[in-house]
Amino acid sequence: MRTSLLIAAVGTTLLFSACGKKNDASESSLGDAISADMKTNRGLLCLNRSGRGPYTFPSVYSNRDLNEYSAGALREQLAALEKSGLIARAAPTSANANAKQDGIAYGLTGEGQKFAVETSRPSGDPNATNDPRAWMLCYAHVKLDKVVGWTEPDPTAHRSDVTYTYKLENVASWADDRDIKRAFPEVTASDREAGETKLHIILEQRADGWVRVD
Repeated sequence: MRTSLLIAAVGTTLLFSACGKKNDASESSLGDAISADMKTNRGLLCLNRSGRGPYTFPSVYSNRDLNEYSAGALREQLAALEKSGLIARAAPTSANANAKQDGIAYGLTGEGQKFAVETSRPSGDPNATNDPRAWMLCYAHVKLDKVVGWTEPDPTAHRSDVTYTYKLENVASWADDRDIKRAFPEVTASDREAGETKLHIILEQRADGWVRVD
């Protein structure tokens, strides 16, 4: 009986000890939480249309969309994606156009689909087709480089501001294309800043460990 109680007490102590390690604010526990978050779609680096969020396909553009003076960046980006074999064009039809005449519809090619991740199309997207599904093109995944520092967990909210650096993995070969880099400056920036730029994330201390706070 006494032996059984001793074993139970030791087991309980070990259990709380293990939980304590997950809840401690340490480089290891905080790093594990950041790494777990990076394994979700939030760890993906995807192409963005300047000032308008991620590119989504299929999409359709009227001639006015493409020919306006201010659409220079748009034309350059679409041309770079098409040249890289990631997207292809087709004349809009009742099936793929969103009430646009004399425009161009773009869809992902088989090659582009290898790098596509389904996403929610922005509400009121002027370039949407009648296809309810939308896909964004992603060129790399971020991975934790190192935890640089953190604030002491707030005693009330149990949150900590963690500083870290990242590195890239699974980088698409087309991300090194000169035209892609020129059209999408963020591709070059993400590579240049890997291992150098210090980023911040808010983590919350919970019973089962640390988690990201959006």
